[in-house]
Amino acid sequence: MKEYHFQKDEQDFGMTVRLDDINEKVKELKKKEDDDELGDANAFLDAFESEKFDTPAEEAEEDDGLGDTRQPEPVKRPEPVLEEEEDEEWEEEEYEEEGGIYGLGESFGLNHKTTKLILLLGILACILGFSLVRCGFHTSKEAPVTVSGEGSPMLVQADRGGGEFLVYDIAAEEGKTVLLTEETKFTDAFGRADTNGTLKDGDLVVAELDKDGETLVSVDFSGEAIQTEEATGLEVDRKARTLSNKEENISYAYSEEAIFIYEEEEIEAKDLEPCDVLQLKMVEDIVYSVEVQEYHGYIIVENADNIKDGTLKLDEEEAVPLKEGMQIAAKEGSHTVIVEGSNIEKRTDTILVEAGEEFEYDLSKAQEKVGVIIVNANVSDYKLYINGAAAESPVVLPMGEYDLVILKNGYAEWNQHVTLDQDSLTVNAELQRDIQYGTLTITADVDGAWVYINGEEYGVAPMQVNLPYGSYNVTLEKDGYADYRQTIQIQGSAATLHAAMQ
Repeated sequence: MKEYHFQKDEQDFGMTVRLDDINEKVKELKKKEDDDELGDANAFLDAFESEKFDTPAEEAEEDDGLGDTRQPEPVKRPEPVLEEEEDEEWEEEEYEEEGGIYGLGESFGLNHKTTKLILLLGILACILGFSLVRCGFHTSKEAPVTVSGEGSPMLVQADRGGGEFLVYDIAAEEGKTVLLTEETKFTDAFGRADTNGTLKDGDLVVAELDKDGETLVSVDFSGEAIQTEEATGLEVDRKARTLSNKEENISYAYSEEAIFIYEEEEIEAKDLEPCDVLQLKMVEDIVYSVEVQEYHGYIIVENADNIKDGTLKLDEEEAVPLKEGMQIAAKEGSHTVIVEGSNIEKRTDTILVEAGEEFEYDLSKAQEKVGVIIVNANVSDYKLYINGAAAESPVVLPMGEYDLVILKNGYAEWNQHVTLDQDSLTVNAELQRDIQYGTLTITADVDGAWVYINGEEYGVAPMQVNLPYGSYNVTLEKDGYADYRQTIQIQGSAATLHAAMQ
C-alpha cells in the first residue's frame, strides 16, 4: 500500500502517517467517545499534532509564542492522486474560520477540535474511496471468466494467422473471428485431452468461448452434436445442395457454408466424383464439412476412332461404348481396363491412376483382329488387287471391308466387295473372256451376191458387219457363178473382204 504525505512545519512532505496507523487511532477515538463523548477527542488531535500530521507550514511562521493557544487557520486539504497524476501539486482550498466548516461546526454547537476531527474522518473516507476507484483502473490479467455450458458447434472456415480463426457458429447462424490461446483446452475425436491440439480449415467442433465471445476456452472434436459418416458413390447436385446415391436411395443435404477438403486444401463441390471416398461431418443431419479420404483421377481415351463397335470396361463395372477423347473418373490406385471391338483383338491393360491426375490411354497400338481371304479363280496367271494394292491369295488382313479386283489379258475385269469378319473368307472368281468387236466390210465384183458367215446368211453384198474378234468363214453365192469362199481373222477395229466371182 502506498504512503500518503502531508505538509508539515518548515518542510514539504516530511512526516508520513500510514493508513493502518490512522485506522488504529480512529478505533481508539471511537472507544473514548463511548466513555466521555467528545472529551477525549482533543487528546486524539493532540496526538496527531505531536506527529506533526496536520500543522500547516504557515503556522510555524505566525507562532506568536502564546503556548498552546491555537486559532483555526486556513488549512490545505490533500487531494487523492492517481498514478497518472502523481507529480501534480496539492490543490489548496481555504476555509475561513467564520464562514467555513469551523463556523458551521459552531452553528451546531461543536468546538473547533471536534469539527477538525469530522474533517479528518471525511478526508480518510475520500482516501479510501479513491483507492477503490484506482484499483478499478487496474484490471486483473488472469484467465478470462468462461461462460457456463457445453459450447456450440462451429465450422472452422479460415486460419487468419496469429491464433485468429474465422468460424461459422452453426447455432447462431453467423460468422465470427475467435482467438486460440495456449490456455485453450482440446479434446480429440476419441474424447481424450489433447495437449497439442490445433485447428485447420474444415474442422467441425464443439467450441466454448469466454464471456466476451472472442476467446476459445475449449475445443471438443468428439461433441455429441457432431455426427461423422463415411460414404462413397455419391453424386453432387449443386443446385439442390445434395450428395446422393440413387441406387442405394441415400441422400445428404449440405449447408451453403459447407467446406470440401482434400489433403488440407479446399476444393469445390463440383470436383467430387462418385468413386471418391468421403468423410461427412454433420450437425442435425446437415453436412458442414466433407473430407475426401480417397480422391479420383481421370482416364483419357485416345486414338479410338479406328475401332469399330468398341466398348470399354473398367474393373467390375459395366462396359460402356468406346468414344474418342472420353474421360472416365477412377479413384487413385491400380485398375484393369478391357477394350473390345469388332475389328480388334480383345485388349486387357492394367493402369495406375494418380489422384488429381490424368492418365492417357492410347489405343493406337491396339492389335487389330485379322482373318484370311482365299481367292479361287477359273483362270490362272491372273493379278489380284485388294483396295488397290497388289496381293496374292491367300492373304492375311485385319478385320474390315475390302475391294477385290482380278485382271487377265483376254478376259473382262472381275471385281467384288467383301467383308472380312471371320477367321477365314473364301472368294470364288469367274472371269469372262474379253469380247472386242471389229467391222468387217464385204464387197463383190458382181451385184446381187449373197453373203454367208459361218454358214449363217447375213444379206447381199456389199455390206458391213460388226463381229467379235476371231476367225470367220465367209461365203458368197450368185446364180450363174461359182461360190466364193474365204476365212478371215478379225483382230482390230476393221477388216475387209472383196470377192471375185467367176
